[in-house]
Amino acid sequence: MITLKLKNIEDLKTKTGKKNLLIACGLCPYWNFSKEDIDKLGESLNSGFMKLPMLCNYPEIKVDSDEYDRIFVLACGAGSQVVSDVLDKEIIPVADTTGIGVKSDGKIRNYCSACGDCIIDETSGICPIMRCSKSLLNGPCGGVQDGKCEVGDIDCGWIQIGERMTKSGGKDLFMSVRRPRLIK
Repeated sequence: MITLKLKNIEDLKTKTGKKNLLIACGLCPYWNFSKEDIDKLGESLNSGFMKLPMLCNYPEIKVDSDEYDRIFVLACGAGSQVVSDVLDKEIIPVADTTGIGVKSDGKIRNYCSACGDCIIDETSGICPIMRCSKSLLNGPCGGVQDGKCEVGDIDCGWIQIGERMTKSGGKDLFMSVRRPRLIK
């Protein structure tokens, strides 16, 4: 599922008008945030509220956008752009898209950045771009201590890659140098 991070609410408040509307996608925001968090966001923005199913499917949006000074959108970057396209109006996104994630142990973890250049066939099914705090293509670096990264004290993605590749007999591939990807 798409992972989202709310923008700074104080910055968003400076963008409110006299009459505001918050449009929320029915999928990803509710996977990332509780209904109470979303209700509180709407209250903070002094806005009306509209929940729509899957914004990425270009739903019909039955709202007279001219009635509102500002339209805020709680969705991924694609969903926010769909609302802008359908309404043919400027919108204000209230969240940043941070990746594609999974829920594990009650926490959301980003597993994919949707970079369009997947190499997990070379790294035993683990994405080093998202699972390495430094997004290194060759690792582990010198900052790993006891399997933890020095950045954020999380499990080192490259230790996980190395363990899985060694377990499956791919130690030689693990030790090979990965050339930098060419910008397309």
